[in-house]
Amino acid sequence: MSRLTGKNAIITGAAGGMGQIACRRFCEEGATVLGTDLDEAGGRTLEKALQADGLPFTFVTADVATTGGVDQVVAAARQDLDGHVHVLYNNHGIILGKPLLETTDEEYDRVLDVDLKSVFRLTRAIAPLMTSGGSIINVSSAGGSVAMPGMSVYGAAKAGVAMFSKGAATDLAPLGIRVNAICPGIIDTQMPRAFLSSLGDAAEGTLQALGASHLVDRLGEPEEVVPLAVYLASDESTFMTGAAIPIDGGYTTR
Repeated sequence: MSRLTGKNAIITGAAGGMGQIACRRFCEEGATVLGTDLDEAGGRTLEKALQADGLPFTFVTADVATTGGVDQVVAAARQDLDGHVHVLYNNHGIILGKPLLETTDEEYDRVLDVDLKSVFRLTRAIAPLMTSGGSIINVSSAGGSVAMPGMSVYGAAKAGVAMFSKGAATDLAPLGIRVNAICPGIIDTQMPRAFLSSLGDAAEGTLQALGASHLVDRLGEPEEVVPLAVYLASDESTFMTGAAIPIDGGYTTR
C-alpha cells in the first residue's frame, strides 16, 4: 500500500473511532501523519501504538474549536511536517441531540464552533502551508441534508460544512488545492454510542431504528468510510473537487 507515499497529512479527531483508523490507514499508505485531538490520553496511546509499529505518526493535543488550538496545530505542522502539508482531513466533530425549544445559546454556539467554524479556521490556517496538489477533506454528514428530530443545530452545522467545502474549493482552485466533503450516514463509533447511552432504556430500540433507517439495515463501520478519505487524499482523485459525497448506506434515499 503506497497511495500516499511522500505526503504529509494532518488528521483531526485523531483519538476517536474514525480518527484512529484513518491515522493508521494513512500511515500504512505511506503518509507522514500529524494527528490532533482534545483527548490527550487517547492521542498519546494512539501515538505509542503507531510508532511501535514503525509508522510515521506524531500527536499534538489541541482544541481546534479555538484560535489558540488551531495555532498549536500550525506550530506542530511546522515542526513535525517541516511546514509542508499535502492533506488536511477535518475529521473532528460533536453531536447534539436535543429538541430545538430546549436548546440553549451556549449549546448552539458550541456545536457551530466545533463542527463548522473550526473547519473554516483550520482551512484558512493550513492552506498557506499547502502547494498545488493539496487536498482538504471535510467530514459533513447525511444529517446535513436530511432533517431528523432533535438534530436541527447539528444538521445546520453539517450542512454548513458541505456548502463551505464547495465555496472553499472555488476559492482555493487557483492555488491548485482541492476541497471535498464526505457525508457519512450513522457510523458505529464512540460518538453515537455515547448519545445512545444517554437514552437509558430506550437505547436498544433507538439503535435498531437507526440501523433500519439505512437501506443496508445497519450502521456503517469506520473501515467503510476511511477508504474514501484515502482516495480523496491521493492523486487518484485529482479531478474531484467541490463535491459533497454521500457514503451513507442509502440513508439519504429515505
